Amino acid sequence: MHTEIRTYGLIDKQGQSTDFILKNMGELYDSFGGRPDAPHRHDYYTILLIEKAKGAHLVDFKSYDLFDHCLFFIYPGQVHQLIATSKPKGWVINFSQLFLVQNSIPDRMIDDVYLFNKHGETPPLPVTEENFQHYKDIIRQIEQYSSLDPGYKNDALGALLKLMLIQSNSHCSLQKQKNPQTVEAGNQLLRHFKELIDQHYKELHKVSDYAEKLSVTSDYLNKSVKSITGKSAKEFILERILVEAKRVLLFTESTNKELAFDLGFEEPAHFSNFFKKYTNVSPIDFRNTARQF
Repeated sequence: MHTEIRTYGLIDKQGQSTDFILKNMGELYDSFGGRPDAPHRHDYYTILLIEKAKGAHLVDFKSYDLFDHCLFFIYPGQVHQLIATSKPKGWVINFSQLFLVQNSIPDRMIDDVYLFNKHGETPPLPVTEENFQHYKDIIRQIEQYSSLDPGYKNDALGALLKLMLIQSNSHCSLQKQKNPQTVEAGNQLLRHFKELIDQHYKELHKVSDYAEKLSVTSDYLNKSVKSITGKSAKEFILERILVEAKRVLLFTESTNKELAFDLGFEEPAHFSNFFKKYTNVSPIDFRNTARQF
């Protein structure tokens, strides 16, 4: 029986609420008996540091191969599932929004377009074996400070998390333009665009709607978004609608009519045609097929 997908809060080994925790992937694998957990989501941020692994990582219905020396960045609310075919070696870092605020870690370090994504493509960040050693050095320090008594522990952990985010941005494989002012202007526009999509994807489906809110032309918005991400502004809007539709179809019992109206379509048939156009299957066929796994 498929009901609402489970959302996990951040707790420590004793079952107490916490704002930062480091976990060993091998130990997690053993605790589940080597079985993958069900697709789920968190109300906190997650970074997976994978030293060695084989299998797949499913994030918002997209599958990514696991491989040695890579990182995954999972935004709160994203549906994901890790399927390791053998015992992995690596670490999981979980932290809350409050932890970021308490340690003065700016939003731009999280919302940077090259790392965390709220929906759509969430590919791993590959790094060289040599560069991965830098991450392991940070992990060792996190382990050291995590065992200390409260006091300045969170300050140390916050500083180490910030260092990891800075390092990850510098290792990002996406190409950046040479002019730093152009890069920052484009990044700011993209961040605001993605924020607006999350706020209004149910009622605003056109690029022109978002361009108006951002006080730019549709052409400028499209060119700016594509120059940074390789995808058009329209693709970002479509991805957000489709991800939400798939989540609802798979994890709730909402009817096609209810879902269509909730996503801003005037007629259920319009939604069905839209869904089939971009997925090659009807909503009901997607639900039936996905629930077989």
